[in-house]
Amino acid sequence: MKVIVFGGTGDIGQLIVQKLLAKEEKVCVLTRQIKEAQTNLTYEVGNVLEIETVEKIIEPNDKVIISLGFNNSSWDTMSQGTSNIIAAMSKKGAKRLICLSAQGAGDSWDYMPDEFKVMVMNNDILNASFKDHSIQEEFVRQSDLDWTIVRPTEIINDKESGTFTINRPTENSRFQISNLDVAQFIVNELTAEKYIHKVAM
Repeated sequence: MKVIVFGGTGDIGQLIVQKLLAKEEKVCVLTRQIKEAQTNLTYEVGNVLEIETVEKIIEPNDKVIISLGFNNSSWDTMSQGTSNIIAAMSKKGAKRLICLSAQGAGDSWDYMPDEFKVMVMNNDILNASFKDHSIQEEFVRQSDLDWTIVRPTEIINDKESGTFTINRPTENSRFQISNLDVAQFIVNELTAEKYIHKVAM
């Protein structure tokens, strides 16, 4: 059994990989460029938009983390990549999936601050990104997998606090969270399984 991190070369993905390796988990990362394997870490060259590649690296009982980022050249990378991952997992018999999304996606849009909504609506890339996250989330929800969606608020480069605000933000919530805290929460949830078929953060 291994943990596959899709988006494992991105900002949050790299932190997730590091934390998994610190727990001596076997990790696989899909990448577009050849990278040298490390102890307990292998890289597979390919594109998440190519389902054949995704199917090739998933095996029964593998656990999967999706930390895909928005791609300016393909505005549906997150949703279409996630669709491929879900299809491959279902075909291969892998069940556990954690998907990194963002506050403002899906039904969380309704309770975001008005200034946030204005900022997103007036920025084509942000607007497209949140729409793609929403489609991505719907694919995850409709799957028969043991899924968890993680929706952090604004992610910042900061030290790890070890504390997380779970569930919907309120007027008194912190609307920023450390990148290290997000990564740690995802790694914790991989084994804790407190939020199966739920949205966290």
